[in-house]
Amino acid sequence: MPVIPQATGVHARSRRRLSASSLVTWERCKRDWFLTRRLGIRVASHPEMLLGHIVEEAVTAIWMERPHPTEGMDEGASTWAPGHHGKRMEIDSLESLKDWLRTLMRPVVDRMIEELNVAWSDCLWKAEGRSISDIKREKLNAMIKNAIKLQIGEATACLEANGGPHLEDFRKEGDPFGTPAPCWDDGIGTGWMKSGEPCSWWEAWEIARPWVKDPRILSAQRLFHPDGWAAGELDVAHRWRGEVHIVDIKANRGNGRDHSGVAHQLRFYQWLWNETREHPSKPSNRVDEGVVTKANSWHLADGFVHKAELIEDLEAESIRLLAVQNEMASTSLDDLHLSSEGPSAEGRLGCEICHGLQTCDYPRGGQEQPLHSLIPDTEIKLAGAPYTTIAELPSRVTVKGSLHGHWGPMPNHYGDQVVGAAITAGGKTAVIEEMGVNQFPQLHQHQGDVVVVNAAPGQWRGMIRLYLDVDSQILSVEEAKELDIDRIGLIPTRANISGMVISRGSNSGTNAKGKEWSMATAHIWDGTALTEVVAFGMGRSESFDNLRVGDHIRLMAAEIGWREGTPQLRIDPRNTRMIVESTPPDTPSEQD
Repeated sequence: MPVIPQATGVHARSRRRLSASSLVTWERCKRDWFLTRRLGIRVASHPEMLLGHIVEEAVTAIWMERPHPTEGMDEGASTWAPGHHGKRMEIDSLESLKDWLRTLMRPVVDRMIEELNVAWSDCLWKAEGRSISDIKREKLNAMIKNAIKLQIGEATACLEANGGPHLEDFRKEGDPFGTPAPCWDDGIGTGWMKSGEPCSWWEAWEIARPWVKDPRILSAQRLFHPDGWAAGELDVAHRWRGEVHIVDIKANRGNGRDHSGVAHQLRFYQWLWNETREHPSKPSNRVDEGVVTKANSWHLADGFVHKAELIEDLEAESIRLLAVQNEMASTSLDDLHLSSEGPSAEGRLGCEICHGLQTCDYPRGGQEQPLHSLIPDTEIKLAGAPYTTIAELPSRVTVKGSLHGHWGPMPNHYGDQVVGAAITAGGKTAVIEEMGVNQFPQLHQHQGDVVVVNAAPGQWRGMIRLYLDVDSQILSVEEAKELDIDRIGLIPTRANISGMVISRGSNSGTNAKGKEWSMATAHIWDGTALTEVVAFGMGRSESFDNLRVGDHIRLMAAEIGWREGTPQLRIDPRNTRMIVESTPPDTPSEQD
């Protein structure tokens, strides 16, 4: 499994954790980063946005093929897209192997198109006027053909190098790396030559096969920084040379593009690869894999290879990236200044170009791009009682009580491994836990009578919840003499809001324990502020999934929650009531 494993699996994607894509967005436009990364506001799905993952899976599946070295293979006999078999082909060289791999194009592209259609039908928010038919078969054929060509090039270089420095280790026990390159068949295989003989074409194909994301693994396959504040999903690493060449796969053309963004990504992966070599969860190798000496992007639509410059001082980069992550973690909704009329002042999220409801980073930022509003500049009539404005949603509270019942680390409703406890005062008890992974790891250092300062109030499954993050504190009663204390029994845990849907999203999958999960989101704007509304599992009613951008909704008795330091509302299928006024307006309907 080509990852540094984390027990929480696919759902443990922190919005504070540094990643290659978040770093690229941050360095282009901090304002856009906060809106799209921290708050999770999305744009309408385009067919091309679905293509990358499917292309990666398809080309990886081809590289995982293990052709028989003497008996040949049937034309079109793709393991990833079974069902198509032609005449038997003899394979006796890398050139004839390339010919056979190209016979897999038809079934592989057929499956790609099927997967694209399914993914498009599952999109909650599609770009107007776009269709999955906009992606032509010829484009998919070209990408598969270029992926075969580029990897055959790696195998050819390996053959010319007589298998590289690890040839004999491969011959003895198979793949010598702790996280082996995935292939469709198990075991060492039957095509290895005797020690001392020249490397064969079959051995070169086996040895040059890269470390990739395995399409058979449904959970995310990330490299996690040992301290947890950075993570990334690297596409490809070639390790056969005794040094590492990393590759990012791009489902687009490379000629004539601005490659500054992908260069930032590649350097981030270079740094992260280096940081994770001593990770305690990393399986050990039988050979020395070496360091990263090249970082390229393979643009499969035209076969273009972009070569990025590497980081020379990795220690200095660690200091820089940690400072970036700390700055990301310290930002809040207040830094957006959504009502600002002019350019953002120093220290605010923004720059001399973007401010208020607008961002300059759409799609690539800079003065050559028009300003764009992820939040529509539309006048919204505020609803009266019993609804409150989003800006007036309950903020932080300070409570006093007896801390007990410590538990964890255990997964919260996002699958993040967090620690928790209970706090009791005046016969009322609340659950208290970290807002996310390592948000307040010192919780278990406290017990007995304490004062919890600046906790984020909320509710989960009918129970009062207090969430702690870096802005929270736990003090002794003596240290907190002058603080105003909120009564646990009076902490607000539900809210009624009204506003317009400005973004839709959904996600589903299988976590590291094999349990399926799903969630749907809608960002709501009422002219005063915005919040994310989330429906988990059974809370995903048909009416919620059918919400469209532009719909005006009213929510009653939504559970208050928090994510990454920002408030969030959650649908309780038993108690939350939703009224939807669709766009274009039709008769309002009340839905539970």
